Amino acid sequence: MDEKGNKHSPGTIWRPLDTIRPKVIGIAKQEDRLLVCEVLNDQGELKGWCPLGGGIEFGESGEHALKREISEELGCGIHISGEPFVCENIFEHHGFTGHEIILAFPIRFDDPEIYVKKRFQICESRGSMHWVEWIEMERFRSGEEILFPPTLSKQILLKK
Repeated sequence: MDEKGNKHSPGTIWRPLDTIRPKVIGIAKQEDRLLVCEVLNDQGELKGWCPLGGGIEFGESGEHALKREISEELGCGIHISGEPFVCENIFEHHGFTGHEIILAFPIRFDDPEIYVKKRFQICESRGSMHWVEWIEMERFRSGEEILFPPTLSKQILLKK
Protein backbone atom coordinates (compact mmCIF):
# COMPACT_ATOMS: atom_id res chain seq x y z
CA MET A 1 0.00 0.00 0.00
CA ASP A 2 1.35 3.41 -0.81
CA GLU A 3 1.15 6.54 1.35
CA LYS A 4 -2.50 6.98 0.40
CA GLY A 5 -3.38 3.43 1.43
CA ASN A 6 -3.68 1.89 -2.04
CA LYS A 7 -3.11 -1.87 -2.34
CA HIS A 8 -0.55 -3.21 -4.77
CA SER A 9 -0.53 -6.45 -6.71
CA PRO A 10 0.92 -9.67 -5.25
CA GLY A 11 4.69 -9.54 -5.08
CA THR A 12 4.65 -5.87 -4.12
CA ILE A 13 5.33 -5.38 -0.43
CA TRP A 14 2.56 -3.58 1.46
CA ARG A 15 3.07 -2.17 4.93
CA PRO A 16 0.58 -0.32 7.14
CA LEU A 17 0.99 3.41 7.48
CA ASP A 18 2.51 4.68 10.73
CA THR A 19 -0.52 6.91 11.30
CA ILE A 20 -4.18 6.23 12.03
CA ARG A 21 -5.97 5.63 8.73
CA PRO A 22 -9.63 6.64 8.31
CA LYS A 23 -11.39 4.00 6.23
CA VAL A 24 -14.90 3.21 5.00
CA ILE A 25 -16.39 -0.15 4.01
CA GLY A 26 -19.73 -1.31 2.61
CA ILE A 27 -21.55 -4.19 4.25
CA ALA A 28 -23.41 -5.81 1.34
CA LYS A 29 -25.50 -8.83 2.28
CA GLN A 30 -27.67 -11.13 0.22
CA GLU A 31 -29.56 -13.70 2.24
CA ASP A 32 -26.78 -15.14 4.45
CA ARG A 33 -23.92 -14.12 2.15
CA LEU A 34 -21.51 -11.21 2.44
CA LEU A 35 -19.68 -9.57 -0.49
CA VAL A 36 -15.96 -9.50 0.34
CA CYS A 37 -12.61 -8.90 -1.36
CA GLU A 38 -9.56 -11.09 -0.89
CA VAL A 39 -6.77 -9.97 1.45
CA LEU A 40 -3.36 -11.34 0.40
CA ASN A 41 -0.08 -11.73 2.26
CA ASP A 42 3.33 -10.73 0.85
CA GLN A 43 3.55 -13.99 -1.09
CA GLY A 44 0.19 -13.39 -2.78
CA GLU A 45 -1.52 -16.11 -0.70
CA LEU A 46 -5.02 -15.68 0.69
CA LYS A 47 -4.93 -14.33 4.24
CA GLY A 48 -8.65 -13.59 4.60
CA TRP A 49 -11.48 -11.40 3.32
CA CYS A 50 -12.67 -7.82 3.84
CA PRO A 51 -15.75 -5.91 2.63
CA LEU A 52 -15.20 -3.48 -0.24
CA GLY A 53 -14.19 0.07 0.53
CA GLY A 54 -11.10 2.16 1.03
CA GLY A 55 -9.58 5.29 2.47
CA ILE A 56 -11.40 8.49 3.31
CA GLU A 57 -9.66 11.52 1.82
CA PHE A 58 -9.18 14.71 3.85
CA GLY A 59 -12.39 16.79 3.69
CA GLU A 60 -14.44 13.90 2.25
CA SER A 61 -17.46 12.47 4.06
CA GLY A 62 -17.57 8.75 4.79
CA GLU A 63 -20.67 8.35 2.59
CA HIS A 64 -19.03 10.11 -0.35
CA ALA A 65 -15.82 8.09 0.08
CA LEU A 66 -17.76 4.81 0.04
CA LYS A 67 -19.75 5.78 -3.05
CA ARG A 68 -16.51 6.81 -4.79
CA GLU A 69 -14.67 3.61 -3.82
CA ILE A 70 -17.51 1.30 -4.92
CA SER A 71 -17.89 3.21 -8.20
CA GLU A 72 -14.13 2.88 -8.85
CA GLU A 73 -14.05 -0.82 -7.92
CA LEU A 74 -17.33 -2.09 -9.38
CA GLY A 75 -18.42 0.63 -11.77
CA CYS A 76 -21.85 0.93 -10.17
CA GLY A 77 -23.68 3.08 -7.68
CA ILE A 78 -24.88 2.15 -4.22
CA HIS A 79 -27.66 3.05 -1.83
CA ILE A 80 -26.58 3.43 1.79
CA SER A 81 -29.34 1.64 3.66
CA GLY A 82 -28.65 2.56 7.28
CA GLU A 83 -26.45 4.25 9.81
CA PRO A 84 -22.79 3.27 10.02
CA PHE A 85 -21.17 1.57 12.93
CA VAL A 86 -17.62 2.38 13.86
CA CYS A 87 -14.89 -0.13 14.57
CA GLU A 88 -11.26 0.28 15.43
CA ASN A 89 -8.70 -2.07 13.93
CA ILE A 90 -5.22 -2.29 15.42
CA PHE A 91 -3.35 -5.09 13.69
CA GLU A 92 0.05 -6.57 12.82
CA HIS A 93 1.09 -7.29 9.25
CA HIS A 94 4.50 -8.93 8.79
CA GLY A 95 5.78 -7.34 12.01
CA PHE A 96 4.40 -3.85 11.32
CA THR A 97 1.53 -2.33 13.30
CA GLY A 98 -1.43 -0.75 11.52
CA HIS A 99 -4.25 1.31 13.01
CA GLU A 100 -7.56 2.05 11.28
CA ILE A 101 -10.79 3.72 12.32
CA ILE A 102 -13.49 2.25 10.10
CA LEU A 103 -16.99 3.44 9.22
CA ALA A 104 -19.02 0.40 8.12
CA PHE A 105 -22.22 1.27 6.23
CA PRO A 106 -24.92 -1.22 5.20
CA ILE A 107 -25.36 -0.90 1.43
CA ARG A 108 -27.42 -2.11 -1.53
CA PHE A 109 -26.10 -2.06 -5.10
CA ASP A 110 -27.91 -0.13 -7.84
CA ASP A 111 -26.87 -2.80 -10.37
CA PRO A 112 -28.81 -6.07 -9.79
CA GLU A 113 -26.16 -7.99 -11.77
CA ILE A 114 -23.78 -7.68 -8.79
CA TYR A 115 -26.08 -10.03 -6.84
CA VAL A 116 -25.96 -12.68 -9.59
CA LYS A 117 -22.17 -13.00 -9.82
CA LYS A 118 -20.71 -15.50 -7.33
CA ARG A 119 -17.04 -14.57 -7.92
CA PHE A 120 -15.45 -11.85 -10.06
CA GLN A 121 -12.36 -9.66 -10.29
CA ILE A 122 -11.98 -5.95 -9.68
CA CYS A 123 -9.16 -3.63 -10.64
CA GLU A 124 -7.89 -1.24 -7.97
CA SER A 125 -6.96 2.33 -8.91
CA ARG A 126 -3.24 1.40 -9.08
CA GLY A 127 -3.87 -1.53 -11.40
CA SER A 128 -3.83 -4.48 -8.99
CA MET A 129 -6.45 -7.18 -9.53
CA HIS A 130 -8.39 -8.75 -6.65
CA TRP A 131 -11.04 -11.46 -6.41
CA VAL A 132 -14.41 -10.54 -4.91
CA GLU A 133 -16.88 -13.19 -3.76
CA TRP A 134 -20.24 -13.64 -2.12
CA ILE A 135 -19.32 -15.87 0.84
CA GLU A 136 -21.77 -17.53 3.22
CA MET A 137 -21.47 -15.87 6.63
CA GLU A 138 -21.52 -19.31 8.28
CA ARG A 139 -18.06 -19.93 6.79
CA PHE A 140 -16.78 -16.92 8.76
CA ARG A 141 -18.69 -17.93 11.89
CA SER A 142 -17.22 -21.45 11.76
CA GLY A 143 -13.66 -20.19 11.23
CA GLU A 144 -13.42 -21.80 7.78
CA GLU A 145 -12.76 -18.29 6.38
CA ILE A 146 -11.30 -15.20 8.11
CA LEU A 147 -13.07 -11.82 7.97
CA PHE A 148 -11.12 -8.60 8.49
CA PRO A 149 -11.21 -6.57 10.58
CA PRO A 150 -11.91 -8.94 13.50
CA THR A 151 -14.02 -6.31 15.31
CA LEU A 152 -16.28 -6.23 12.26
CA SER A 153 -16.86 -9.95 12.56
CA LYS A 154 -18.35 -9.49 16.01
CA GLN A 155 -20.75 -6.82 14.73
CA ILE A 156 -22.14 -8.47 11.60
CA LEU A 157 -21.64 -12.19 11.98
CA LEU A 158 -23.53 -12.51 15.25
CA LYS A 159 -26.60 -10.93 13.65
CA LYS A 160 -28.46 -13.65 11.80
